[in-house]
Amino acid sequence: MSSAVQFLRLIFGGYSYFIYVMGIVGMMKELGKAMQFICSLEFWRMAVFWTLSLLVSYWHLLFAPKSKSFPRCAPAATPIKPVCIITRATSGLGAAAAYALSKEGFCVVLVGRSSHLLSKTVGEIKSLNKDAHLKAFQVDMSSFQSIFNFKGSLQQWLLDSNMHPSVPIID
Repeated sequence: MSSAVQFLRLIFGGYSYFIYVMGIVGMMKELGKAMQFICSLEFWRMAVFWTLSLLVSYWHLLFAPKSKSFPRCAPAATPIKPVCIITRATSGLGAAAAYALSKEGFCVVLVGRSSHLLSKTVGEIKSLNKDAHLKAFQVDMSSFQSIFNFKGSLQQWLLDSNMHPSVPIID
């Protein structure tokens, strides 16, 4: 073997041994820190309180007496239909959700970008469900101004229709 190869082997062999030893030393330092943390008061306080809080919450969940529910309000003289707003309602899941909710008796507000597609979707739902209560709004959901205009129009329509202004939104 040439002396250059022996020299390189000596340097890199020694270097890898150095890295190996430093890796072990580093691991031992980390292990020492972990053992120091395990022996600390903070660790045991955290472990005990966390375990106790879990046990107490499971105890309440399994063995606590059932709470009494409050009676509901008396039914209104005129039935109020729940309102549901569906964005992207002109095709796919939005149109299917609008149809399904209209069959369940919801007053469905359809929101979409194209007035043509909204009219088409409303017509299709009305042809399948004659009792459907639908309202369509053309809104570009990427435009803040369009969204603010929709908010105002929706609030006015809810007031004019004597409906509650708190409605769920399905997107």
